[in-house]
Amino acid sequence: MLGRAEISCLIPHSGPMVLLDRVVSHDDTDILCTTLSHRRTDNPLSRGGRIPAVCGAEYGAQAAAVHGPLAKGQAMRPGHIVLLRELNWNRLYLSDIEGPLEVRARCMHRDARSLAYRFILSADEVEVLSGECGIILS
Repeated sequence: MLGRAEISCLIPHSGPMVLLDRVVSHDDTDILCTTLSHRRTDNPLSRGGRIPAVCGAEYGAQAAAVHGPLAKGQAMRPGHIVLLRELNWNRLYLSDIEGPLEVRARCMHRDARSLAYRFILSADEVEVLSGECGIILS
């Protein structure tokens, strides 16, 4: 299990922009993370004290970013999100969720230049947001 400090060493974000609190499990294709950052007052995605549900795509992208270096012991490489698609959400705000968020990501494609992930955010076993992201590696 990795905590927030270890996660911040694996992604290009720091401070409050590190949205994931813990990596619970991972293997070559999947990662499961948890967080309470949607409840923090210093969350940089917050607007007027609320975090729109669509911002959950950043949580999914961060899970993908953490998974990359953990999968098969690959070295961390910077990348850029170039595609978000099939975003579906069933709430207006993440900040209205009392308990922790689970963030699952599954690698659907990996080669030397790009990655594609499907992600799902859930709370109390209820899906909050899902989608896909494409990443071009630098």
